[in-house]
Amino acid sequence: MNTKQKHKWTRAEADKKIQQLHVMKTRELRALWAELFGDYCYSWNAPFLRRRLEWRINTLVSGGITERARKRAEEIMDDTLLKVRPWRYKEREARHLVAQHSIRKRFRGEMHEVHCCEWGYEYRGMRFASLSAVATHIAGYHVSCTKFFGVHTRGEQQKGDAK
Repeated sequence: MNTKQKHKWTRAEADKKIQQLHVMKTRELRALWAELFGDYCYSWNAPFLRRRLEWRINTLVSGGITERARKRAEEIMDDTLLKVRPWRYKEREARHLVAQHSIRKRFRGEMHEVHCCEWGYEYRGMRFASLSAVATHIAGYHVSCTKFFGVHTRGEQQKGDAK
C-alpha cells in the first residue's frame, strides 16, 4: 500500500467525488485515504478525513504543488535549519542555579534546604527534576519556584537565600 495510485480526473469528476465525501462513512473515508495517499490512515475523525481528502482530490486534479513550493518544502525539511531549544524553565533555573549550590527557605517556621545537582535537585534525600516540583512538595500545593524560592529570570536579582 506504499505506492500512490495516479488518478486522472476532470474538475467535474473531482467535484462529484468531493460531494460523495459528505455522505461516506468513516470506514469508506479511510479506504479512500489509503487509495489516494497510498498509506495507512490512523485517524477515525470523519471531519478531518473529509477535509484532507478534499484537499488531496483538488491537488490531484490541479496537478500538485508548484516546483517553487516543493523546493521551499525541501528547504524547511532540512535538519540544519531547525533550531533546537531546551525547555524554558530549565534555561531560567540554570541561569542562576549552579550544581553544588543550595537554596534555603523558611516556610511555616521550618528551614528547608534544597541542593542543586547536575541531574536536578535533592531535598531531604528525595530527587526532583525541577525546582517547582520541590516547591510543590514542600508547600503541599502547586506553587512556582519563582514565587516560593525567589528565583527570578532575565538578570533580576534573587530575593531568596541562595548561596
